[in-house]
Amino acid sequence: MRLSLDPSMYVTAQGKPYVDLYTTLDASTIGFELNVDSNWVTSFKVVVQTGGKLDAFTFNYAQEDSASGAPLLLQKSTFAFDDWTNQVLKIVITDDITGDFIEVEDTLHFEGEVAYYLSDPIALDTLQTDDAVYQKSGSSVIPKPSLGLPVFENVPIEWYSEVYVKEGQYVLRYELQNASGDAVGGTQGFKRLQDGVNPIRISYAMDGQNSGAYAIKTELLDASATVIKEASESLMWYSDEMLIDASLLEGVLTRATFEKSWGNWDEVPEYLSMIAPLASLAERRLLMNLKESMDTARAAFYLTRFWQEKAPDQALESWIGYKRVVDQVDAEFGSKTLPGYRTQMGRVFLQYGAPSLVEERPFDGKNYPYQIWQYDRLVSSSTPIQQNQVFVFVDQELVGRQYTLIHSSAMGEVKDHKWQFHLSRHSNTGPDIDATSTQYSRDNFGERISNSLIIGNQGTWFDQFNN
Repeated sequence: MRLSLDPSMYVTAQGKPYVDLYTTLDASTIGFELNVDSNWVTSFKVVVQTGGKLDAFTFNYAQEDSASGAPLLLQKSTFAFDDWTNQVLKIVITDDITGDFIEVEDTLHFEGEVAYYLSDPIALDTLQTDDAVYQKSGSSVIPKPSLGLPVFENVPIEWYSEVYVKEGQYVLRYELQNASGDAVGGTQGFKRLQDGVNPIRISYAMDGQNSGAYAIKTELLDASATVIKEASESLMWYSDEMLIDASLLEGVLTRATFEKSWGNWDEVPEYLSMIAPLASLAERRLLMNLKESMDTARAAFYLTRFWQEKAPDQALESWIGYKRVVDQVDAEFGSKTLPGYRTQMGRVFLQYGAPSLVEERPFDGKNYPYQIWQYDRLVSSSTPIQQNQVFVFVDQELVGRQYTLIHSSAMGEVKDHKWQFHLSRHSNTGPDIDATSTQYSRDNFGERISNSLIIGNQGTWFDQFNN
């Protein structure tokens, strides 16, 4: 499961601390089951205890097909405290479908009684609600749901913060900074603060700005204009109409220089597609913008920089070695119309490496041809390290190489808890077209899907990568 707990600390007008705790759950990473209405449902309980107070809530989600499109779900808890003593935070998490149980303990650290307090800025979602739980200072405050950096796409950037002042003269200075740490023009501002709680809500239209990394920066100044407190929030902003920030690509390469060592100049756009499986989410956005820009010189420079960051001492050698693997992937998974690295099998192989075990069934009774890849250890730039994950591919077109990934247990991959049904859907002879594969036609002569998921590597070209 993927779950994040993000506490935001504030101070009341009476000078007492309180915490808004935001819990974000990736619903595609937990168990689903089929209910009586033929919907896939999940239920996930969270109990939070701190300072002698307790809050309990349940994440419920249902959809008609699979869990692959399940969203991020958000819940908020608020805990008020009578003093500034550090508080133990206990969290109990239960997946009602799988029975998984996790207990976490942490500590909320307070600074001690303060004369002023600057809360961290929160990047806000565009969603508005009348729910009193999400109201602060007369407006809807809903954080941008994320399990890492908040990501904005084609929308303004809006943020919220509060400053508590017991008494005295203070000023808040704020701005939006780009990836180089420079202030974005038109985003700087000041707010003279009053005694008590000062809410701040700011929005940036982002017209004409490049896609890339940004940060909201706030500074609290005293009467002598000295910075006495600062806070920030990093985020990613993307626009379909804007190219990447030029500061992220500090140079270009000439055709002659590139072709001397790195490859064919005319194939640079394809090279960008080849390295996409190795890239993080942010890097994939850059690759997409570079391909659309048609700026081959800049794209070539980025390709070399990409490998210099991956392997500083052997950048060129690493690229050449990777290209050899791509060639093998093309030979194994590609066709005359589609190179292997663009197929789903090819992408998984390049992103995660060779599977530990392969179950391959080109002919299996009434099932479509299928393969199940199992990984003992899954490592990728875009996800945490994972253990014992599987990928299920099926050839429903019956044309030999058109295997489609229909289900995986890995984070960030497509999930379909009816995958066994889709594997043998054409053999469902029952009256319910939405029936799962466990309801009809599961004991056909020759079928192995029920009793032999992973029985050992069948001896494929993958073996050379696992020795």
